[in-house]
Amino acid sequence: MSSHSSRPRRRPSTGPAPLLVQHGAAVLVIGPLLPQTERPLQADVRALERFAALMASHSWPAHVSALAFDRIYAHERFSFAKEHGDPELVALAGRLLDCHRRSVRRRATRD
Repeated sequence: MSSHSSRPRRRPSTGPAPLLVQHGAAVLVIGPLLPQTERPLQADVRALERFAALMASHSWPAHVSALAFDRIYAHERFSFAKEHGDPELVALAGRLLDCHRRSVRRRATRD
């Protein structure tokens, strides 16, 4: 028997998932809080998941749900990755920063 136990690898958050909870006659439905078009960052979730995985490979935190819904957090993480990451991470961070900038401009023109 080995005293060395392998810990499962931490996986990045994929954000809130739809959920149906039933307790007796009561039913609670947890669904998307905002439609896709109202999210602050208009980026593909797979791209955000890949970004979070690349960040995790460098031991840098990046939470998918926070990237999608918190513009300040997303900008900070994308900017950090663009300055400090490997070539794949830098390229992805650049594309996501472009999405971030378009989302900010679109929101500003709606207000």
